Amino acid sequence: MSRPYAVFVGLPGSGKSTMARHIAEIIGIESADTDDLIVADQGKSIPEIFDDVGEPGFRAIEERVITDALTSFGGVLALGGGAITSAKVRTALRGHRVVLITGSQEILLERVTRNPSRRPLLLNSPDENLRRLRSEREPLYEKVSTLTVETDTRPPIHLAREIHAQLAQDATVIDVKDYAVHVGNHLDHRVAQAASAASSALVVHPEALTEKAERIVREIELRGVPAERHVVPSGEEQKHSSELIRAWDHLGQLKMARDGVVIGLGGGATTDLAGFIAATWLRGVELIQVPTSLLGMVDAAVGGKTGIDTPAGKNLVGAFYKPLTVIADLESLWTLPADELRAGLGEVIKCGWIEDPRILQLTKEPEKLLDPSSAELREAIISSISVKARIVTEDFKESGSREFLNYGHTLAHAIEKVENFTVRHGEAVAIGCVFAAALARECGMGDRVDEHIESFSAVGLPVTYEKGNRQALVDAMFSDKKIRAGRLRFVLLSAQGKPTIVEPTPEQIERSWEAVKA
Repeated sequence: MSRPYAVFVGLPGSGKSTMARHIAEIIGIESADTDDLIVADQGKSIPEIFDDVGEPGFRAIEERVITDALTSFGGVLALGGGAITSAKVRTALRGHRVVLITGSQEILLERVTRNPSRRPLLLNSPDENLRRLRSEREPLYEKVSTLTVETDTRPPIHLAREIHAQLAQDATVIDVKDYAVHVGNHLDHRVAQAASAASSALVVHPEALTEKAERIVREIELRGVPAERHVVPSGEEQKHSSELIRAWDHLGQLKMARDGVVIGLGGGATTDLAGFIAATWLRGVELIQVPTSLLGMVDAAVGGKTGIDTPAGKNLVGAFYKPLTVIADLESLWTLPADELRAGLGEVIKCGWIEDPRILQLTKEPEKLLDPSSAELREAIISSISVKARIVTEDFKESGSREFLNYGHTLAHAIEKVENFTVRHGEAVAIGCVFAAALARECGMGDRVDEHIESFSAVGLPVTYEKGNRQALVDAMFSDKKIRAGRLRFVLLSAQGKPTIVEPTPEQIERSWEAVKA
């Protein structure tokens, strides 16, 4: 799947196609106008299509062409002025970067009357008809847009450069299979845009995020969608069947229909729970994930895994369920406790070991990775999400390479279970990765134990588990999802970026404990 770099919308004469073309030239990618795509598809001009099938027939053709382009065209896309009158088009635009170009009546009228034959809806009384279209369509444009700019009388290239600069500072968009992850700052409006086609919305969040949840609810309601908040306990306490039932009851009171949306706002535990709520209500409603912790951004919210805990283990009840989109608003990290930020780096550095060596290089300057406002942390987050996005796109349901994302997790989940989830996940992953490196050494796959210790300890993550009881940990590891035929299976590395699945012997496991001092 490919998606446009940006989608331009606006009234006739706003300059959508011109801006799309200039910005594509600046970046060095393709541009396309959906009117041109329709002409190519039908083999006739827009006025001829109107003459043959009328406006309803034209809109049906336009709807199909646009929805196809939104999943197959990787350049800059300009939509016809009336495209957003289609509810299907508005729904398809959710999660995309949509730029609305506005302009004064005088400027737009002067432009549309230069070549009136190209615009069938403005042939008679262009001033009056343009005012009518503005009244009808501007609320719809505002509903789907993520960025608004105003055209003027300057040469188009000047405005194009300004828009390009704004887009360059805007969120980074990472493609995953069938959806995208947006990484940037101040993205409440983007959450609302993604929810804009829903009949209702429920924002699931812990008490500590009430202020942000209220802002998101207001943004959603401004786009005409009724929205409510649903407060859950913090941390792993929320991933309990009783919280799932309580959320179902709230959705019942809200009378959420199939076209509703659940929004998970919080750390990894909240996005896990919200995802499972969405997956199970009416056998599936739309889901938007808004992770606010580093761990949630790089791990829990990306990839479509949802679930709750049981006494038998972590995440043993759940579903694979893709979100509509993931919005990683980096401003949430500014108030994240330092220990939580550090713990999230466990999953980030893991991605460096299984695939992207640039992440490991960033650990050479740990103070920058621990600074929530640094460019280095943003780069590490984007790199980590990109690693997971590539793997998840290749193997959504964990039948192959997706298992590699569990590097360090066999022991990590055991530590969490033995410690009754009082050890942070990223801390447990750091210890688990060191153990996996020791196990790889015992299996004759090379010695990278010291390098692992150095990379995780550089940011202050634990690399030993001295109070660990070996037998209790082994017993807990046998609850791991990778168990096959009663044998423990581990993700190990034959080299950096070369993960593989190995079934070590009990003796090899026993000799590896010394590395983590369990």
